[in-house]
Amino acid sequence: MTKNYQRFISFEGIDYSGKSTQVKMLVKRLQRLGVEPVVLREPGGTRISERIRDILLDTAYFEMHEKCEILLYEAARAQLVHQKII
Repeated sequence: MTKNYQRFISFEGIDYSGKSTQVKMLVKRLQRLGVEPVVLREPGGTRISERIRDILLDTAYFEMHEKCEILLYEAARAQLVHQKII
């Protein structure tokens, strides 16, 4: 019986620290090894999470309360986790 081991890799860092560059480099390396990775982003990664991302990044909503913003980030993450990760 062959086991199919999967890995979950997360790149963390502040804005413009090179996360996207590192992801692109890893994707190319994995593809050369015959592995087709799934790349996701937060907030985003699903249809619903992308809509939430649009709201969070829209400067028209500058008056959004910080608690509302946090809950939207968590809602986007919950959707991503349940739809794509588990």
